[in-house]
Amino acid sequence: QKCMDLGACPGGWTWVLANLGAHVTSVDKADLDPAVLAMPHVHQLKKDAFKLKPADIGKLDWLFSDVICEPRRLLELVHEWLESGLCENFVCTIKFKGKTDFEVLKDFLKIEGSHARHLFANKHEVTWWLKR
Repeated sequence: QKCMDLGACPGGWTWVLANLGAHVTSVDKADLDPAVLAMPHVHQLKKDAFKLKPADIGKLDWLFSDVICEPRRLLELVHEWLESGLCENFVCTIKFKGKTDFEVLKDFLKIEGSHARHLFANKHEVTWWLKR
């Protein structure tokens, strides 16, 4: 499957996806771990994730995001990809600065078929996903 990992460095999600046999485009302004970058089917774009446009990337099976940003900005990015029709499956870490913003979390969950969980290891983060 073709996947994109936004906010990829040092390369945790990219490593997992590549080990599962996916073709992964990792996007981050920082360098991936050299061992991850050397894996088959891993390609890095050293760019700002928010400057990429779906039409420039093309069809994806999955979009993963661990980008450090305001939750509302991530929601806009998800909507941009959904509206493009070029990706329908997502796993995103929503990062809150301290207290959870339940209004923005509700807006993520308004996307039909989506789910969210506060994972044990994530102090101020919620994992949101959509699989269609």
